[in-house]
Amino acid sequence: MEVVRKYVDASSLMTIMTLPETFRNRRLEVIVLPTEEQTETSKNAFDIESAIQSLVGSVPYTDMSLSEIREERLQKYENID
Repeated sequence: MEVVRKYVDASSLMTIMTLPETFRNRRLEVIVLPTEEQTETSKNAFDIESAIQSLVGSVPYTDMSLSEIREERLQKYENID
């Protein structure tokens, strides 16, 4: 099983997920573990995985609400099946 471990500034995570206020202005350790072992991967699953990977990262601060960002992303990736 692979594990990814990275140290990041809390401010970059606070834009994409809710964190306790005590985490503000601190460096955090992020550990990513798979929830289950990967089985057979089809071409379709690879396309979806590529789309998901393109979304990974901090969301820059904008005047858009989360629902507006979500709607924009849904439109952008709606043709991926």
